[in-house]
Amino acid sequence: MSEPKNLPQSISYKKLTYLMLNAQKDLHASDDKKNTDSLEKQEFDELINNWEMVTKDVIKTISKRNKNLLKDKSSNSLIALGAMEVHINMALQALNAFKKDS
Repeated sequence: MSEPKNLPQSISYKKLTYLMLNAQKDLHASDDKKNTDSLEKQEFDELINNWEMVTKDVIKTISKRNKNLLKDKSSNSLIALGAMEVHINMALQALNAFKKDS
């Protein structure tokens, strides 16, 4: 392949920077980025929704205080379970706040 004859042998950094800043943006690259961002947001939303459903099921199970699930557990384990329940509820509240702002 022959090289075009109008290309300079060298270019200054200042001139290169000027050309880069004033170059037209590639419209297709922008579309690809939008599609990728949209796909990532969709995957994240799906992940968050799945987490919310599973977390609510865990909270319902903990709230039932099923004796079969809690038998043979030490008092420290029960305290830890209660603390986990509180933290999960706070996480759900944080998720709701996030969703309101989105």
